[in-house]
Amino acid sequence: FKQGERIPTSGKFWTWKYLDAGYSLHEALYDYEILEKVNSEFHEIYQYDAYMDIGTRNPMRLPAALGGGLHYIDDSGEALLIDDNTTLYREEYMEYLTRTAEFQWSKQLKRMARPGVTIGELRNAVLEFMAFGEYAGKMSDKLLNYYGAMMTINPATIAFIPIETFFIGLRGMRELALDVAKHKDLMKEVSDMMFEQQIAPMLGNAPNVDQNGFVGHLGSVFFAHSMLNQKQFEELHWPYFKKIIDTAVANNLRIFVFCESAMLRFAEFFEDIPKGILMIHPEQDDIFEFRRRLPNIVLSGGMPTSLLGYASPKECVDYARRLVEELGPGFVLSQDKMMSYRCDATRENLLAVNEFAADYR
Repeated sequence: FKQGERIPTSGKFWTWKYLDAGYSLHEALYDYEILEKVNSEFHEIYQYDAYMDIGTRNPMRLPAALGGGLHYIDDSGEALLIDDNTTLYREEYMEYLTRTAEFQWSKQLKRMARPGVTIGELRNAVLEFMAFGEYAGKMSDKLLNYYGAMMTINPATIAFIPIETFFIGLRGMRELALDVAKHKDLMKEVSDMMFEQQIAPMLGNAPNVDQNGFVGHLGSVFFAHSMLNQKQFEELHWPYFKKIIDTAVANNLRIFVFCESAMLRFAEFFEDIPKGILMIHPEQDDIFEFRRRLPNIVLSGGMPTSLLGYASPKECVDYARRLVEELGPGFVLSQDKMMSYRCDATRENLLAVNEFAADYR
Protein backbone atom coordinates (compact mmCIF):
# COMPACT_ATOMS: atom_id res chain seq x y z
CA PHE A 1 0.00 0.00 0.00
CA LYS A 2 2.98 2.31 -0.34
CA GLN A 3 2.52 4.81 -3.16
CA GLY A 4 5.46 4.86 -5.55
CA GLU A 5 6.57 7.63 -7.86
CA ARG A 6 4.07 6.55 -10.50
CA ILE A 7 1.20 4.15 -11.06
CA PRO A 8 2.28 0.49 -11.26
CA THR A 9 0.92 -1.37 -14.30
CA SER A 10 0.41 -5.03 -15.10
CA GLY A 11 -0.36 -6.76 -18.40
CA LYS A 12 -2.90 -9.59 -18.46
CA PHE A 13 -2.47 -10.44 -22.14
CA TRP A 14 -2.64 -13.89 -23.65
CA THR A 15 -3.64 -14.64 -27.23
CA TRP A 16 -4.47 -10.98 -28.03
CA LYS A 17 -0.74 -10.34 -28.49
CA TYR A 18 -0.34 -12.85 -31.29
CA LEU A 19 -3.48 -11.85 -33.16
CA ASP A 20 -2.51 -8.18 -32.94
CA ALA A 21 0.97 -9.00 -34.25
CA GLY A 22 -0.55 -10.57 -37.37
CA TYR A 23 -0.19 -14.27 -36.58
CA SER A 24 -2.79 -16.99 -36.43
CA LEU A 25 -2.84 -18.86 -33.13
CA HIS A 26 -1.54 -22.00 -34.83
CA GLU A 27 1.41 -20.08 -36.23
CA ALA A 28 2.34 -18.47 -32.92
CA LEU A 29 1.61 -21.00 -30.20
CA TYR A 30 3.67 -23.79 -31.78
CA ASP A 31 6.75 -21.69 -32.57
CA TYR A 32 9.05 -20.57 -29.74
CA GLU A 33 10.85 -18.06 -31.97
CA ILE A 34 7.55 -16.33 -32.74
CA LEU A 35 6.54 -16.46 -29.07
CA GLU A 36 9.78 -14.75 -28.06
CA LYS A 37 9.54 -12.20 -30.85
CA VAL A 38 5.94 -11.22 -30.07
CA ASN A 39 6.37 -11.10 -26.29
CA SER A 40 9.56 -9.05 -26.59
CA GLU A 41 8.04 -6.57 -29.02
CA PHE A 42 4.91 -6.35 -26.90
CA HIS A 43 6.95 -5.21 -23.90
CA GLU A 44 8.98 -2.77 -25.99
CA ILE A 45 5.74 -1.14 -27.15
CA TYR A 46 3.67 -1.12 -23.95
CA GLN A 47 6.23 -1.20 -21.11
CA TYR A 48 4.17 -2.85 -18.40
CA ASP A 49 5.87 -3.32 -15.05
CA ALA A 50 4.70 -6.92 -14.70
CA TYR A 51 3.13 -9.68 -16.78
CA MET A 52 1.03 -12.75 -16.11
CA ASP A 53 2.15 -14.46 -19.31
CA ILE A 54 5.28 -14.36 -21.48
CA GLY A 55 4.26 -17.11 -23.88
CA THR A 56 4.43 -19.88 -21.30
CA ARG A 57 0.72 -20.46 -20.74
CA ASN A 58 -0.84 -23.41 -22.59
CA PRO A 59 2.37 -24.86 -24.10
CA MET A 60 0.67 -26.50 -27.07
CA ARG A 61 3.66 -28.46 -28.35
CA LEU A 62 3.87 -30.64 -25.22
CA PRO A 63 0.51 -32.45 -25.48
CA ALA A 64 0.72 -32.36 -29.30
CA ALA A 65 3.77 -34.64 -29.09
CA LEU A 66 1.48 -37.25 -27.53
CA GLY A 67 -1.37 -36.62 -29.92
CA GLY A 68 -3.72 -35.28 -27.27
CA GLY A 69 -4.32 -32.62 -24.63
CA LEU A 70 -7.28 -30.70 -23.28
CA HIS A 71 -6.82 -27.49 -25.29
CA TYR A 72 -7.41 -26.95 -29.00
CA ILE A 73 -7.25 -23.99 -31.37
CA ASP A 74 -10.16 -22.64 -33.37
CA ASP A 75 -8.38 -20.49 -35.96
CA SER A 76 -11.62 -19.39 -37.62
CA GLY A 77 -12.88 -18.05 -34.31
CA GLU A 78 -9.40 -16.93 -33.23
CA ALA A 79 -9.82 -18.74 -29.93
CA LEU A 80 -7.99 -21.21 -27.71
CA LEU A 81 -10.58 -23.56 -26.23
CA ILE A 82 -10.62 -26.32 -23.63
CA ASP A 83 -12.72 -29.45 -23.37
CA ASP A 84 -14.34 -30.22 -20.05
CA ASN A 85 -12.64 -33.60 -19.79
CA THR A 86 -12.29 -35.92 -16.81
CA THR A 87 -8.97 -37.69 -16.33
CA LEU A 88 -9.71 -38.92 -12.80
CA TYR A 89 -12.85 -40.95 -12.17
CA ARG A 90 -14.70 -40.74 -8.89
CA GLU A 91 -13.87 -44.28 -7.82
CA GLU A 92 -10.15 -43.56 -8.40
CA TYR A 93 -9.67 -40.74 -5.89
CA MET A 94 -7.77 -42.89 -3.38
CA GLU A 95 -5.74 -44.64 -6.04
CA TYR A 96 -4.63 -41.25 -7.36
CA LEU A 97 -3.45 -40.24 -3.90
CA THR A 98 -1.73 -43.43 -2.84
CA ARG A 99 -0.07 -44.22 -6.19
CA THR A 100 0.09 -40.84 -7.90
CA ALA A 101 2.98 -41.42 -10.32
CA GLU A 102 1.74 -44.87 -11.35
CA PHE A 103 -1.77 -43.51 -11.87
CA GLN A 104 -0.54 -40.64 -14.01
CA TRP A 105 1.40 -42.96 -16.31
CA SER A 106 -1.01 -45.91 -16.47
CA LYS A 107 -4.37 -44.09 -16.60
CA GLN A 108 -4.27 -40.30 -16.78
CA LEU A 109 -1.80 -40.19 -19.67
CA LYS A 110 -3.92 -42.62 -21.69
CA ARG A 111 -6.95 -40.39 -21.25
CA MET A 112 -5.11 -37.34 -22.59
CA ALA A 113 -2.93 -38.85 -25.33
CA ARG A 114 -3.66 -40.50 -28.64
CA PRO A 115 -4.38 -44.24 -28.22
CA GLY A 116 -1.33 -46.39 -28.90
CA VAL A 117 1.36 -43.81 -28.09
CA THR A 118 4.78 -45.33 -28.75
CA ILE A 119 8.04 -45.13 -26.86
CA GLY A 120 9.38 -42.89 -29.63
CA GLU A 121 6.51 -40.47 -29.15
CA LEU A 122 7.15 -40.44 -25.42
CA ARG A 123 10.79 -39.62 -26.14
CA ASN A 124 9.68 -36.75 -28.38
CA ALA A 125 7.42 -35.49 -25.62
CA VAL A 126 10.37 -35.39 -23.23
CA LEU A 127 12.38 -33.43 -25.78
CA GLU A 128 9.48 -31.02 -26.23
CA PHE A 129 9.31 -30.56 -22.46
CA MET A 130 13.01 -29.68 -22.46
CA ALA A 131 12.53 -27.25 -25.35
CA PHE A 132 9.68 -25.56 -23.54
CA GLY A 133 11.78 -25.28 -20.38
CA GLU A 134 14.59 -23.71 -22.41
CA TYR A 135 12.20 -21.14 -23.89
CA ALA A 136 10.58 -20.35 -20.53
CA GLY A 137 13.96 -19.85 -18.86
CA LYS A 138 15.27 -17.70 -21.70
CA MET A 139 12.18 -15.48 -21.78
CA SER A 140 12.04 -15.11 -17.99
CA ASP A 141 15.70 -14.08 -17.89
CA LYS A 142 15.18 -11.63 -20.74
CA LEU A 143 12.15 -10.07 -19.07
CA LEU A 144 13.94 -9.46 -15.77
CA ASN A 145 17.56 -8.85 -16.69
CA TYR A 146 17.22 -7.14 -20.08
CA TYR A 147 13.89 -5.35 -19.81
CA GLY A 148 13.75 -4.89 -16.02
CA ALA A 149 10.15 -6.10 -15.78
CA MET A 150 8.57 -8.67 -13.48
CA MET A 151 6.33 -11.72 -13.60
CA THR A 152 3.17 -11.66 -11.53
CA ILE A 153 3.50 -15.21 -10.22
CA ASN A 154 6.55 -17.37 -9.55
CA PRO A 155 5.86 -20.74 -11.24
CA ALA A 156 7.93 -22.46 -8.55
CA THR A 157 5.52 -21.40 -5.79
CA ILE A 158 2.04 -21.67 -7.31
CA ALA A 159 -0.30 -23.08 -4.66
CA PHE A 160 -3.24 -24.77 -6.36
CA ILE A 161 -5.93 -25.43 -3.78
CA PRO A 162 -7.05 -29.07 -4.23
CA ILE A 163 -10.53 -28.22 -5.50
CA GLU A 164 -8.94 -25.98 -8.14
CA THR A 165 -6.82 -28.91 -9.34
CA PHE A 166 -10.00 -30.98 -9.63
CA PHE A 167 -11.72 -28.15 -11.52
CA ILE A 168 -8.91 -27.43 -13.99
CA GLY A 169 -7.89 -30.88 -15.12
CA LEU A 170 -8.69 -33.92 -12.98
CA ARG A 171 -12.46 -33.97 -12.58
CA GLY A 172 -13.65 -31.19 -14.88
CA MET A 173 -16.47 -28.77 -14.18
CA ARG A 174 -19.43 -31.08 -14.67
CA GLU A 175 -18.14 -34.00 -12.59
CA LEU A 176 -16.81 -31.68 -9.89
CA ALA A 177 -20.23 -30.06 -9.55
CA LEU A 178 -21.70 -33.51 -8.92
CA ASP A 179 -18.99 -34.32 -6.37
CA VAL A 180 -19.62 -31.07 -4.49
CA ALA A 181 -23.32 -31.87 -4.30
CA LYS A 182 -23.20 -35.61 -3.61
CA HIS A 183 -19.72 -36.61 -2.45
CA LYS A 184 -18.52 -33.71 -0.32
CA ASP A 185 -17.10 -35.89 2.46
CA LEU A 186 -14.96 -37.83 -0.02
CA MET A 187 -13.76 -34.60 -1.59
CA LYS A 188 -12.85 -33.20 1.80
CA GLU A 189 -10.89 -36.31 2.75
CA VAL A 190 -8.99 -36.37 -0.52
CA SER A 191 -8.40 -32.61 -0.45
CA ASP A 192 -6.84 -32.85 3.02
CA MET A 193 -4.45 -35.54 1.84
CA MET A 194 -3.62 -33.70 -1.39
CA PHE A 195 -2.80 -30.51 0.46
CA GLU A 196 -0.48 -32.26 2.89
CA GLN A 197 1.28 -34.25 0.16
CA GLN A 198 1.50 -31.69 -2.64
CA ILE A 199 1.08 -28.14 -1.28
CA ALA A 200 2.35 -28.14 2.31
CA PRO A 201 5.96 -29.10 1.35
CA MET A 202 6.09 -26.27 -1.18
CA LEU A 203 4.75 -23.80 1.39
CA GLY A 204 7.37 -24.93 3.86
CA ASN A 205 10.13 -24.20 1.37
CA ALA A 206 8.63 -20.98 -0.02
CA PRO A 207 10.66 -18.65 2.26
CA ASN A 208 13.84 -20.13 0.77
CA VAL A 209 12.89 -19.65 -2.90
CA ASP A 210 14.53 -16.84 -4.87
CA GLN A 211 11.68 -14.37 -5.46
CA ASN A 212 13.67 -11.78 -7.40
CA GLY A 213 11.56 -10.59 -10.32
CA PHE A 214 8.19 -11.76 -9.03
CA VAL A 215 5.31 -9.67 -7.70
CA GLY A 216 3.76 -12.52 -5.72
CA HIS A 217 5.92 -14.80 -3.61
CA LEU A 218 3.00 -17.24 -3.61
CA GLY A 219 0.42 -17.50 -6.35
CA SER A 220 -2.99 -19.06 -6.72
CA VAL A 221 -6.01 -18.99 -9.00
CA PHE A 222 -9.69 -19.03 -8.13
CA PHE A 223 -11.90 -20.86 -10.63
CA ALA A 224 -13.83 -23.47 -8.65
CA HIS A 225 -15.29 -20.93 -6.22
CA SER A 226 -17.65 -19.96 -9.04
CA MET A 227 -19.71 -23.11 -8.42
CA LEU A 228 -19.69 -22.97 -4.60
CA ASN A 229 -22.13 -21.50 -2.11
CA GLN A 230 -21.01 -19.99 1.20
CA LYS A 231 -20.99 -23.24 3.17
CA GLN A 232 -19.25 -25.19 0.42
CA PHE A 233 -16.60 -22.48 0.09
CA GLU A 234 -16.06 -22.57 3.85
CA GLU A 235 -15.55 -26.35 3.84
CA LEU A 236 -13.84 -27.10 0.52
CA HIS A 237 -11.89 -23.99 -0.38
CA TRP A 238 -11.19 -21.63 2.50
CA PRO A 239 -9.37 -24.00 4.94
CA TYR A 240 -6.59 -24.53 2.40
CA PHE A 241 -6.30 -20.93 1.29
CA LYS A 242 -6.21 -19.91 4.96
CA LYS A 243 -3.10 -22.07 5.39
CA ILE A 244 -1.50 -20.29 2.46
CA ILE A 245 -2.34 -16.94 4.07
CA ASP A 246 -0.94 -18.07 7.43
CA THR A 247 2.33 -19.07 5.73
CA ALA A 248 2.54 -15.70 4.02
CA VAL A 249 1.85 -13.74 7.22
CA ALA A 250 4.38 -15.75 9.24
CA ASN A 251 7.12 -15.26 6.64
CA ASN A 252 6.24 -11.79 5.31
CA LEU A 253 5.45 -13.15 1.84
CA ARG A 254 3.06 -11.68 -0.73
CA ILE A 255 0.25 -13.66 -2.38
CA PHE A 256 -1.16 -12.94 -5.84
CA VAL A 257 -4.54 -14.43 -6.80
CA PHE A 258 -6.10 -14.30 -10.24
CA CYS A 259 -9.84 -14.64 -9.70
CA GLU A 260 -12.14 -15.58 -12.53
CA SER A 261 -15.88 -15.00 -12.14
CA ALA A 262 -16.98 -13.02 -9.04
CA MET A 263 -15.92 -13.47 -5.42
CA LEU A 264 -17.27 -10.60 -3.31
CA ARG A 265 -19.96 -12.85 -1.92
CA PHE A 266 -17.11 -14.48 0.05
CA ALA A 267 -15.69 -11.14 1.26
CA GLU A 268 -16.20 -11.91 4.97
CA PHE A 269 -13.49 -14.58 4.81
CA PHE A 270 -10.88 -12.02 3.71
CA GLU A 271 -11.64 -9.16 6.09
CA ASP A 272 -8.92 -9.89 8.66
CA ILE A 273 -5.97 -10.43 6.30
CA PRO A 274 -3.28 -7.83 7.13
CA LYS A 275 -2.54 -5.15 4.57
CA GLY A 276 0.30 -5.88 2.18
CA ILE A 277 -0.15 -9.66 2.17
CA LEU A 278 -2.72 -10.35 -0.55
CA MET A 279 -3.22 -8.94 -4.06
CA ILE A 280 -6.32 -10.04 -5.98
CA HIS A 281 -7.09 -9.53 -9.65
CA PRO A 282 -10.92 -9.72 -9.76
CA GLU A 283 -12.46 -10.36 -13.16
CA GLN A 284 -16.18 -9.71 -12.74
CA ASP A 285 -16.59 -7.92 -9.42
CA ASP A 286 -17.12 -4.16 -9.34
CA ILE A 287 -13.61 -3.05 -8.40
CA PHE A 288 -14.85 0.07 -6.60
CA GLU A 289 -17.21 -2.02 -4.47
CA PHE A 290 -14.31 -4.43 -3.89
CA ARG A 291 -12.20 -1.59 -2.46
CA ARG A 292 -15.04 -0.44 -0.18
CA ARG A 293 -15.73 -3.98 1.01
CA LEU A 294 -12.10 -5.11 1.44
CA PRO A 295 -9.85 -2.07 1.97
CA ASN A 296 -7.07 -4.37 3.21
CA ILE A 297 -6.56 -6.10 -0.16
CA VAL A 298 -4.27 -4.84 -2.92
CA LEU A 299 -6.20 -4.76 -6.20
CA SER A 300 -5.03 -5.31 -9.75
CA GLY A 301 -7.20 -4.77 -12.82
CA GLY A 302 -10.07 -2.40 -13.42
CA MET A 303 -9.76 -1.34 -17.09
CA PRO A 304 -12.78 -2.80 -18.93
CA THR A 305 -12.39 -4.52 -22.29
CA SER A 306 -15.67 -2.81 -23.23
CA LEU A 307 -13.69 0.46 -23.23
CA LEU A 308 -10.31 -0.78 -24.39
CA GLY A 309 -11.85 -2.48 -27.40
CA TYR A 310 -14.56 -0.03 -28.43
CA ALA A 311 -14.25 3.41 -26.78
CA SER A 312 -12.08 6.40 -27.68
CA PRO A 313 -8.63 6.96 -26.15
CA LYS A 314 -10.03 9.89 -24.15
CA GLU A 315 -12.79 7.74 -22.67
CA CYS A 316 -10.23 5.10 -21.71
CA VAL A 317 -7.91 7.65 -20.08
CA ASP A 318 -10.80 9.27 -18.20
CA TYR A 319 -11.79 5.90 -16.76
CA ALA A 320 -8.17 5.04 -15.90
CA ARG A 321 -7.94 8.37 -14.06
CA ARG A 322 -11.07 7.51 -12.07
CA LEU A 323 -9.60 4.12 -11.15
CA VAL A 324 -6.34 5.62 -9.94
CA GLU A 325 -7.89 8.50 -8.00
CA GLU A 326 -10.68 6.52 -6.33
CA LEU A 327 -8.75 3.35 -5.55
CA GLY A 328 -5.55 5.10 -4.43
CA PRO A 329 -2.53 3.31 -2.94
CA GLY A 330 -2.76 -0.46 -3.08
CA PHE A 331 -3.90 -0.49 -6.71
CA VAL A 332 -2.14 -1.79 -9.81
CA LEU A 333 -3.61 -0.58 -13.10
CA SER A 334 -4.39 -3.49 -15.39
CA GLN A 335 -7.13 -4.95 -17.56
CA ASP A 336 -10.26 -6.38 -16.01
CA LYS A 337 -10.06 -9.71 -17.86
CA MET A 338 -7.65 -12.03 -19.65
CA MET A 339 -6.98 -10.27 -22.95
CA SER A 340 -7.64 -13.06 -25.42
CA TYR A 341 -9.67 -11.82 -28.37
CA ARG A 342 -8.78 -9.34 -31.08
CA CYS A 343 -11.69 -7.05 -30.10
CA ASP A 344 -10.62 -6.87 -26.44
CA ALA A 345 -8.44 -3.80 -27.08
CA THR A 346 -6.94 -1.51 -29.68
CA ARG A 347 -3.32 -0.45 -29.76
CA GLU A 348 -4.36 3.20 -29.69
CA ASN A 349 -6.32 2.76 -26.46
CA LEU A 350 -3.65 0.69 -24.74
CA LEU A 351 -0.95 3.22 -25.58
CA ALA A 352 -3.11 6.11 -24.35
CA VAL A 353 -3.77 4.42 -21.00
CA ASN A 354 -0.14 3.45 -20.51
CA GLU A 355 1.06 6.94 -21.38
CA PHE A 356 -1.37 8.33 -18.81
CA ALA A 357 -0.08 5.90 -16.19
CA ALA A 358 3.54 6.81 -16.90
CA ASP A 359 2.91 10.56 -16.67
CA TYR A 360 0.36 10.76 -13.84
CA ARG A 361 1.68 12.09 -10.52
